[in-house]
Amino acid sequence: MGINENLEKKFGAKLAYIRKSKKLSQMKLAEKVDMNFNYIGQIERGEANVTIKTIKVLADALQVEVHELFDFRF
Repeated sequence: MGINENLEKKFGAKLAYIRKSKKLSQMKLAEKVDMNFNYIGQIERGEANVTIKTIKVLADALQVEVHELFDFRF
């Protein structure tokens, strides 16, 4: 396995962790970022390949630095 194996799943798990720590539902986060809540679920399950722009929008909505979404030590 490579060092970047399952990156989408790790990113999604961290997104879910931060979202829940902020006491936001997928629906509320989706409303904040003007996305479909199903898409948020796909990201969190590692099923969607997100763009850098989407990552920035999510980080801004969650009021975290982008790099925090990539810190998988939690």
